[in-house]
Amino acid sequence: MTLHHRQQQQLLLSSSDTNNADSYGSTDTEHNSGQADERVPETSHLSSTTETFFHIVCITAGTGILQLPYALKSGGWAGMAYIALAAAISAYTGKILVRCLYYKHGVRLQSYSEVAEAAFGPRGRLVVRTLKDVNLLGVVGIYIVLAGISIDSLVVGTSVEQLGERFWIAASAVVVWAAIVAARQIHDVFVLSIFGTLTTVVMVIIVIWLGILDMEFMHAQPPTKAIDIRMMPISLASICFSFGGNLNWPDLEASMKSPKKWSKALSLATTFIAFIYACVAAVGYGVYGDHVRSPIFLSLPSGIAVAIAKAMITAHVLLACPILLTAVFIEAERDLNISSNTLGVFKERLWRAVFRSLLMLVIALFALFVSDFSKIVPILGAVAASLVVFVIPVACYIRLFGDQRLFSVWEYAWCGLIVLIGLACLVVGTSQALADL
Repeated sequence: MTLHHRQQQQLLLSSSDTNNADSYGSTDTEHNSGQADERVPETSHLSSTTETFFHIVCITAGTGILQLPYALKSGGWAGMAYIALAAAISAYTGKILVRCLYYKHGVRLQSYSEVAEAAFGPRGRLVVRTLKDVNLLGVVGIYIVLAGISIDSLVVGTSVEQLGERFWIAASAVVVWAAIVAARQIHDVFVLSIFGTLTTVVMVIIVIWLGILDMEFMHAQPPTKAIDIRMMPISLASICFSFGGNLNWPDLEASMKSPKKWSKALSLATTFIAFIYACVAAVGYGVYGDHVRSPIFLSLPSGIAVAIAKAMITAHVLLACPILLTAVFIEAERDLNISSNTLGVFKERLWRAVFRSLLMLVIALFALFVSDFSKIVPILGAVAASLVVFVIPVACYIRLFGDQRLFSVWEYAWCGLIVLIGLACLVVGTSQALADL
């Protein structure tokens, strides 16, 4: 009980004012130290804490929420504790990753890749950059495919039914392309984050409402279980993957007007996400028990409400894509010197549009014409997400700060647990993805 309480204080609360000053910059103006002027050239383009909250929720709370009741079917009611554990891990790794950006006083590293290079050299940077880009580009491709398939199912019986899945996949790619080309900074996609979060909330309300209504028509309470030890790894891995999102955290923190409020924004967003996850999981498993299906839509009574919920989650994945891609584009454009400082405003916008358009074209072509795309990406994603979300942030943190003797025995134990869970997610996620081939 003491360990749990101490972990919650460390993970879900902000660190002391002194640590925040050392780790995230003692003043807002220090945000522009080092090379920061290249990534946030204008203060008006920086994001507030509220905007950052919406960005985090929009990025994290995606389609994974639809399989949470099924995750409880695998692990039993103990899955509710897994949600709290996964939230704690997500908050902790997000905070230590950003802290690693400031491991040198007065200098802020610009990306997750640079953190890996500082900890493990050029090879570390190459590994993290590859895993990060493959994971994010693959997720966006999958989201575009899912959106196209979902739209195609929603228009059945209408005059545009004959257009087919490929048309809607291409249309979804065009929507994402338009948004990402129009946006220069993360701040520019704030409206997308708001609507993405609202679509998720509406979908959650519909799922809970339909589940509760359906419970009144059930003749007997479906069977449930308290815990299933044998299926615990699968249940925990499924839930942990639903909290993956820290690949974007360095860029989100860099875009804040007050970067020292990063911990607060992350803690609030993660707590909110855990709350809506717990609501959907509890209602879905409580109503349908071990008969629940994944996604939860398959267990709900069909009708206009389910169609609206499907439309909401479709809108969400499309709105999340431009935000996810910022972590790829910002770093790549920095490496290519695509900035107004070197090219001027007009050429910078032109080359940014060309670069982003070409990359979106590649994603769209893979989504449209690679038949096994939706089967191959989950395998790569399971490997990449498990390492870059759970294992590598902890490894970098210990490598960069371990010699300062800041860690207690309990924190070393907590970091070890996170690494073990990350490796378990890698094994389980890869095994499931291979089984689906």
